[in-house]
Amino acid sequence: MKRRSFLRRTLELSAAGLIVPASLRRGDFLDPARAYALGPNDPFAGQILVLINLNGGNDGLNTVVPYNDPTYHAVRPTLAMDPGQVIQIEPGLGTGLHPQLQPLESLYNQGKMAIVQGVGYPNMNLSHFRGTDIWFSGSSEDQVVQTGWLARFLEHSFPEFPTQLPTSPFGLQQSLAHRIPLQGERGVTGVVVDNPSSFYYLVNENYIGDYDDNPPATRGGEELSFLREIDSASFEYAEAIQNAADTGTNTVAYPQTNLGYQLEIVAKLISGGLATPIYLTAEYGFDTHANQSTDHANLMASLAGSVQAFLTDLANQGLAEKVLILTQSEFGRRVEENGGLGTDHGTAAPMFLLGEHVQGGVYGVNPDLINLDQDENLLIQHDYRTIYSSILRQHFGASSTVAQDVLFGDFGTMSLLDQVSAVESNGLPVANRLHRITPNPMPMATGDAVHVQFDLARDEYVQMDVFDVRGRRVRELSRRTYAAGSHRIDWQPNDVASGTYVIRMSTRGWQQSVKAVLVP
Repeated sequence: MKRRSFLRRTLELSAAGLIVPASLRRGDFLDPARAYALGPNDPFAGQILVLINLNGGNDGLNTVVPYNDPTYHAVRPTLAMDPGQVIQIEPGLGTGLHPQLQPLESLYNQGKMAIVQGVGYPNMNLSHFRGTDIWFSGSSEDQVVQTGWLARFLEHSFPEFPTQLPTSPFGLQQSLAHRIPLQGERGVTGVVVDNPSSFYYLVNENYIGDYDDNPPATRGGEELSFLREIDSASFEYAEAIQNAADTGTNTVAYPQTNLGYQLEIVAKLISGGLATPIYLTAEYGFDTHANQSTDHANLMASLAGSVQAFLTDLANQGLAEKVLILTQSEFGRRVEENGGLGTDHGTAAPMFLLGEHVQGGVYGVNPDLINLDQDENLLIQHDYRTIYSSILRQHFGASSTVAQDVLFGDFGTMSLLDQVSAVESNGLPVANRLHRITPNPMPMATGDAVHVQFDLARDEYVQMDVFDVRGRRVRELSRRTYAAGSHRIDWQPNDVASGTYVIRMSTRGWQQSVKAVLVP
């Protein structure tokens, strides 16, 4: 091969996003007889995480809106949303969603959407670049970590990587030009692919194929062998991705937006049998320093429409059971609006989790807009690594030891998912949790009680109340201390009308709500 042709092909493959671990220069490469066959028997048991990064710093206060807070309206005279504008998902809490998130309302009402309020970390860094690095690396503000939390978890789960490589890439990253997410200690754990057909065409056009000569037994020969192995692996992964894209299908129309396009591809690859467990997607434009109202509304519409289409598409094909969506952004925005009718860089913001096995509801309370930090920014309610730890433990079934190793510490968990048992070896729950009401809707004609089940990680004073859709308390269920463990309260709803009710459980520093729909 001529030097010029070699350089051109190498640069093209790099631009396409093919990532091959540098450490393979010292080990065996892709041996099909020893490659990981990701699927039902892999350590992930087919579980899939789709991460949606909201690039630029999403304004949490106009995403999950504290519409009854007078301070919110006072400091945002043009950006604040009135109660009549928002989707009032929790009237008892005064919590609503941006009106353009309406496509997600049904998912929330079905208990398939969790909203975690006030997520961040101590001493948040408000630089886009540094803030993004921290979130993707799963580190603290004072740590500089060059590996991604997901990549470290992949390496924990597949200890023979990179000596053995999977038949499908471990991770697939779209529309996100960031090195850290898939960078592990032993190499890079995935590929960057925007369009499967373009990726396949580029690799296929540059694939040399079988060789009829053996490299010389020199250092140069070793390097040539390595390049030939890259050439072979490039074709293998490109072909696996393209085959899945050709085989897969979509059953719904997606929004014609950047995120809609990405999730349409992800759904088709999942439908086509690509066994990749990690998908990284992104939407841009959340750095709304000026003229926020229109821009943010368009972004919320893209997010909601794309997610709804994606989950509907998977459900239509019987594929939604193992998929979890997580949204995140490098930081939130400041409490008050600025002179440009926008908002500047702030701290804590909400995260969304969506999927069949999400324990739906609002985790945390509306942000305190008066008691702020030293820089007049929102205080943190939940460390973002607690959400990561919960996903590792409850979605992927990782042990507490692995979660702590991956995240450089013990950040606890929240019972955000019901797929695996959130119980420690001593038999006690790992976190407080209010379970979904079942059956839901519940026929009142049977005269049965509503069984309100909950878990406590430690002895706690529990306040449990029932509210109607207008936020009025209609029943007090508990005002006492319970021991750590699992408990049940029976509510006999024979003196209330049919309709939708919110059951709210509160302990010190923690709160969760679930909905109960009573039908005649």
